[in-house]
Amino acid sequence: MGYGWKKQGRLAPLLLLCLLLCLLVAALRGWRLSRASEEAMDLEGPSLTVYLHKEARTVEMDLDAYLYGVIGGEMPASFPLEALKAQAVAARTYTVRRMKALGGNPCGRGGADICTDSTCCQSYRTEAELADTWGDNAEAYQDKLLEAVSGTHGLIALYDGEPIEALYHSAAGGHTEDAQNVFSAALPYLVGVDSPGEEDAANYQQTRTFSREEFTEAVNGTYAKAKLSQSKLEEQVEVLSRYESGQVAQLQLGNVTISGRDLRKLLDLRSANFQIDISGEQVEITTQGYGHGVGLSQYGARAMALEGADFREILEHYYTGVTIAPLEEWEAEG
Repeated sequence: MGYGWKKQGRLAPLLLLCLLLCLLVAALRGWRLSRASEEAMDLEGPSLTVYLHKEARTVEMDLDAYLYGVIGGEMPASFPLEALKAQAVAARTYTVRRMKALGGNPCGRGGADICTDSTCCQSYRTEAELADTWGDNAEAYQDKLLEAVSGTHGLIALYDGEPIEALYHSAAGGHTEDAQNVFSAALPYLVGVDSPGEEDAANYQQTRTFSREEFTEAVNGTYAKAKLSQSKLEEQVEVLSRYESGQVAQLQLGNVTISGRDLRKLLDLRSANFQIDISGEQVEITTQGYGHGVGLSQYGARAMALEGADFREILEHYYTGVTIAPLEEWEAEG
């Protein structure tokens, strides 16, 4: 009995030491998080107002400190550095066009230049959220994102001397799309280009399965004039045309003709590049790519970086005819 107490007495200092080490690790992680923010803030640059939609409040941030959270929210930190740098320039350019102080058109939510709702503006994650996601890789990924931001500090993409609408998406499905085919407005720098090497993207291909009843009710519920019949879907559903990218331009649904992007929205598909297979009691829709397909493909950027392309080459490939220049030069000329 006495031996047990002696053993426990020897264990107590070890347990205390383990506890102190855990606290030290936590403190160091917190210090690194604050350092990441401080290093991003140390770079001189403009500030902007950001509406944190989950917290329903507006804050002021340094542009590059904000971009650190955007890159982490928009692109996997495991991607090559040059792809992350391309994302940084694209995100900075996108943001500049929305900064009121620079003559942009603000998002307006909460009176801010931009918001953190990805359905409206760009994704954004706090340093703590990113560190929790990264786990044991947090230190390496923090350094990587800081390098992506600082290594492109102040750089934006210009066309004809003005910041571009730097749209981007996850994966194009092999070929990006013309802006006018998705957003009904033609932009000379947002035209379709080849986007090879995306095939191993996490969301490159997906098959959604609907019953005849589910598909028919979804379409008729939105397009009453379609008058789809569960027993006649093979005759009533047909892809009529596609764009060069492979995205569906128009399809027939009974008595109505709609765009591929309309069906994508209706059924929450990953892209408008899809195939429809009606067999037995099921309607299978297989999509290729993820997102609207316009501008920079993130997985395409990854593929180019792995082949040795730098961030400028990546941006100049996906944004036709652009130049990469310092924000200060554009401000001075403006």
